[in-house]
Amino acid sequence: MSGVYALLRPDGPLEFRIGVPDQMSQDTGPHDGGPSAITIQRETWGGRGLQGQVGNISYPAGRSQPANHTGSRLAAALGGPEECLFGNLAICGTQIDPSNGKPTVCGLTEAQQHLIRSVHAAVCQEAHTIP
Repeated sequence: MSGVYALLRPDGPLEFRIGVPDQMSQDTGPHDGGPSAITIQRETWGGRGLQGQVGNISYPAGRSQPANHTGSRLAAALGGPEECLFGNLAICGTQIDPSNGKPTVCGLTEAQQHLIRSVHAAVCQEAHTIP
């Protein structure tokens, strides 16, 4: 399985890449014990949800993962947790696996990509207008 995911680095622009889940997991950057998954939107009524992956959510003091302020605001604006995220943020889709009823990661739909682009633009605009 391979699909499109969004990637937002702390110091870079939003980009879309192909490679859910393998490449996406590598792009969340160096981390201890694997990436942390965060639910941004739950899948409902046969629709798709959104899941974020980061190197860590609250990085311990003394670590070198930079805060991803834009990624934190983007995840919160999409319905995710309102907390500081560190390192690269990757966002993919989720859907219910009909064989077991559990959520599984998948690529983003065109509509989800459009939503992420639009919300990212609004978050960046807001960040530039806050005194």
